[in-house]
Amino acid sequence: MYLKSLSIKNYRKYGEEAQVINFAHSKWPEMSGYEEEPEKINITEKYISKNSSLIVGKNNSGKSTIIKLLNTLQNSKSGSRSVFKYTDFNLKILSDWYHENIDNKSQEEIESTDKFHFPKLEFQLILGIDDGNDLISSFEDILVVSGIKTVETQETQENQDIAEVTIDIKYEVADEKSFREEIIKLKNSNSETDNQQDKNIVYKKEIQYRQFLGLFSSNYFVLNFYPIGREEPAKEFSLSSLLKVETIEANTVKSDKTLSQAYNKIVSTYIKNNDIVEINSLVDDINYQVKDMVDTNIKDILQSAISSIESIKNLEMNLHPDVTLEKIFANSIIYEYQEGNNNIPESQFGMGYTNLMVIIAKIVDYIELYNEKDINGSVNILCIEEPESFMHPQMQELFIKNISKAIATLLGKKQQLDTFQIIITTHSTHILNSKIQSGNTLNNISYLGQAGANNIIKNISDEAIISGRDIDKKAYEYIKKYLRLELSDIFFADAVILVEGVSEETYLRYEIDKHPKLKNHHIKVFRIDGAYAHQFISLLVLLKIKTVIFTDLDLKRSEDEKKIDIKDNDEPDVIPSNIPDLREKYRNIESFLTTNGTIQYFIKKMLNKDEAKYDEFNKEIVEILDNKEELIIEYENISMYSQGKINGYYATSFEEAIVLTNSVDEEQNKYKKSLIKLLKYVHPKMKYFEFLDENSEIANKSYMYQIKLSDGKSKFSTGIVYLSVDAEVSVPAKEFSIKRPKYIESGLASLCDYFKE
Repeated sequence: MYLKSLSIKNYRKYGEEAQVINFAHSKWPEMSGYEEEPEKINITEKYISKNSSLIVGKNNSGKSTIIKLLNTLQNSKSGSRSVFKYTDFNLKILSDWYHENIDNKSQEEIESTDKFHFPKLEFQLILGIDDGNDLISSFEDILVVSGIKTVETQETQENQDIAEVTIDIKYEVADEKSFREEIIKLKNSNSETDNQQDKNIVYKKEIQYRQFLGLFSSNYFVLNFYPIGREEPAKEFSLSSLLKVETIEANTVKSDKTLSQAYNKIVSTYIKNNDIVEINSLVDDINYQVKDMVDTNIKDILQSAISSIESIKNLEMNLHPDVTLEKIFANSIIYEYQEGNNNIPESQFGMGYTNLMVIIAKIVDYIELYNEKDINGSVNILCIEEPESFMHPQMQELFIKNISKAIATLLGKKQQLDTFQIIITTHSTHILNSKIQSGNTLNNISYLGQAGANNIIKNISDEAIISGRDIDKKAYEYIKKYLRLELSDIFFADAVILVEGVSEETYLRYEIDKHPKLKNHHIKVFRIDGAYAHQFISLLVLLKIKTVIFTDLDLKRSEDEKKIDIKDNDEPDVIPSNIPDLREKYRNIESFLTTNGTIQYFIKKMLNKDEAKYDEFNKEIVEILDNKEELIIEYENISMYSQGKINGYYATSFEEAIVLTNSVDEEQNKYKKSLIKLLKYVHPKMKYFEFLDENSEIANKSYMYQIKLSDGKSKFSTGIVYLSVDAEVSVPAKEFSIKRPKYIESGLASLCDYFKE
């Protein structure tokens, strides 16, 4: 038996729309017992990864809330009172209800309020029964009849459920008459306050509202369990025999003896499960020698002292040693580590290492506690809260591998008998990477975010990302690899920016860092080399994270149209032409006018036609741009920005957009002077760069500059940053100012608007 999912409604920062979190479950694989150590560790690591649910999210996203709720529910039974307090309700919902149903309603209207309209907490547990030996006798008969349904599974599925049990739980008003009377009292008290003219009226209204909140911490509310489709709750039902939750808290380092206690558990577990005959014999020998020594040297002394008071017939002494391995390690072993010739005490061990050892010790202790009967009779969940505490990044990256290695080594063959679920909460990208790497999958990751004032839950899985998309295996492996190596911080960001290359990445990070509003938010800029941002669309839509994509227009040109040949002699140079008119340029083209896959993806989404042909596509993009300075497409929570027609020509890259935006200006050539300085910084000795001045025509050669700047992309963006900073700190101040291209300006403005909401 295992927990499949938990639905939450109105609990704390979860709102009226039910949020569902799914939980991972797997079974220990059958093992012969003859596996080599590396194979055993590998099998265990895969199991731990498959059987662990990772809950990720920023601070205050509701990770601990879920663990707290499971701990509360495990000991609950039908008819319990005062299980939750008003602080466990969604406070905004309570506030809105108060103002709508007490402030703005008459006593008569309150008296007619239906019971089902009162605020309540709602949960739903779905339990999977995957073993014929699972004990379901603990269920109330009414739940068995109405709550259990047979689950059809394909033979190819790894985990087949025999049935599943759905349990609806409500924390609701028990006596609606008494509760309504209390509300009317509040209403009447409120009316008296409204008639007062003194300056304490605001304070008194606050007191009345607090009295209203106090009702939700009182005995007016009861916890009820409902079978599916029934309006009457089960009379006698308890989760205590079905749900067992243990939690390893974030701060495990409690004292200077924490590490030795963990070592004691680890060593004793290993010996117990691996049958170390030599150590058991040694302990027996110690007991025998102590017994002999005590009988020879101490027993007579003690007996003589006692005999002087009481006859030996009434009180004869027998001293029996009780030396055990556990007592030896607990009281007789000093743990130290060596540093040169010095022995360093355990109190000076690294806290990250100590924390890892404590977690391992508690895991093996937890597994040992449950015998086969317990396993079959209940849902066993081990929660590990924020294991990254005190651990350095490398240790976090190897977290699942480390605990898997310890379990495989310490428990011997025991894992063939035991099955349980692991829930890990974290805000560490390294723990997230550890999960992805161990299972080579995005399955069993739950992202906790925020939509408006309420928390949301998004269950990540390979299927959820691939579903409905034409994506091949290689592309998806790329997504997983890139997510693990570069993008994992996406789960903890306030907003995300995706760019194509190093130039945009460097430039945007600098722009955000100096922006008065955006610098106060955790905005992650990710470089997706090439125009592959669309490969991550399904993940970004699933997470509902505000996303801005900056991508290049990448207008299609033939090889001849891209050819450039700058001579060192008097022969004419070959300089590629700019594109001033899309309609004229691509009138007869028989392919997509842009080579950018991301733009193609979004235009097809606009057309609602994933198989749109080039003629439909080209017509749409030409009409959208229509001499505009930027291309903007909105899709779900994602905004895509690209270049348009700038100062007479279509820019096809970030570099060309910078050149065109700053090559023509009406502010005493302020921007043009800065552009010239930047171009000379990148290529100080190159023709068309070295001798630039304010009278030079730059805009009509923008595509040529783009090609030449592509040889020094990183220097171009770092040049903007370096020259800007140099101008700021120089005394006297230097003048350097690069104007943002319109599409960049609009993208950053959209982020400002998002954070205003």
